Amino acid sequence: MTATLRYRGDKNNLIELAKNLDAFKKVPEKYTESTEIGGTLSLISRLLIIYLIYREVKYYQDAGLVYQFEPDIDKEKVQMHVDITVAMPCNSLSGVDLMDETQQDVFAYGALRRQGVWWHLTPHERTEFERVQHENHFLREEYHSVADLLFKYIIQSPEVDETATEEDEKPLSEEQYDACRLHGTLGINKVAGVLHLVGGTQPVVDLLGEHLMIGFRHVAANFTHRINRLSFGQYARRIVQPLEGDETFVSEEGTIVQYFLNIVPTEIHKTFTTISTYQYSVTENVRVLDSDRNSYGSPGIYFKYDWSALKIIVRTDRDNMLQFIIRLSSIISGIVVLSGILNAFLLTLRRNIIKILAPQLLQKTSSLPNGESSLMKPAQRSGQLVLTNDLLSAANNMSVIDQQQHAVITTLHNPLVL
Repeated sequence: MTATLRYRGDKNNLIELAKNLDAFKKVPEKYTESTEIGGTLSLISRLLIIYLIYREVKYYQDAGLVYQFEPDIDKEKVQMHVDITVAMPCNSLSGVDLMDETQQDVFAYGALRRQGVWWHLTPHERTEFERVQHENHFLREEYHSVADLLFKYIIQSPEVDETATEEDEKPLSEEQYDACRLHGTLGINKVAGVLHLVGGTQPVVDLLGEHLMIGFRHVAANFTHRINRLSFGQYARRIVQPLEGDETFVSEEGTIVQYFLNIVPTEIHKTFTTISTYQYSVTENVRVLDSDRNSYGSPGIYFKYDWSALKIIVRTDRDNMLQFIIRLSSIISGIVVLSGILNAFLLTLRRNIIKILAPQLLQKTSSLPNGESSLMKPAQRSGQLVLTNDLLSAANNMSVIDQQQHAVITTLHNPLVL
């Protein structure tokens, strides 16, 4: 058995009670005095509050950036996003793999997908590629001038992950195309390594008697290439990737193209999320092999990368949301309090000035009903009755005489019986 409590009174009274409930009681209007000074200060203070709130909100949105450097202790694998087109058929690329200082198996990092394509781009593809090329060239040249703008754009914009769209498979075989597109994602360790693309030879298996012989056959190689994407870690728009949009033309077959990358971990702290990405600087070197000049090596394209021991942390120089609301509240309350103090000071100053310069005006002011000031009333018309202290005293005396006469008449009509 359970017991419940119910309110048996009038519920309408509860509603009225809730409507009239006010934790901050207001002063009744009959106890307040409206002045021109108070109205002017109220208008100015409200306009000032609106302006300061607007400025605070703009400052909160456009806060400056703070760059910090910390040792990078993260040892997890990093994603390496690759999209490169080489101007020779896929079967002419004899080796596409990655190795680092850990000496792991080359297949432990994943593999890039090979896709036969045409080297020459369509007009629309060429326009888009040149747009990316010019944009990255400008950002590389003016990076120190626009770095703050780029990071602010990343912090203020929604986080969007860019994934490469898979094109439909071509009906032709790879041998009929004149170029090979290598694209995919590799999981690499945070140690120095190299991604190399070599070509010019093909393995050939021959049967010599009862023995299998593996040899290599020379094929024509062209290391002219176009880099569509080469980035590390989580994608973030406006992070400058120096090699994206790069196009290198190689005229001689025996040429080594080397890219030396220095990768810097970067954390971008947004309002509610954190982007862990990577920036890198690059140095290019193109060398033609010539035994007469003691220039040896294996022709190909090499991406040699190393990691920085420090990581960059980018965050805005502003308070959190709670501190921002507290600061806005303090601004509003401070202006209200100061306007009240200023209003009281000006009214006191005006009263003292009138007391010194025109004391008779102050007496007239104090004689008005409800303490109203004659300075705040419009000029009265001629012939209108003005109440003064003398008139009020005469009216009181007449009232007292009337009461005494009324008492005498009552006594005559009702004599005492002895």
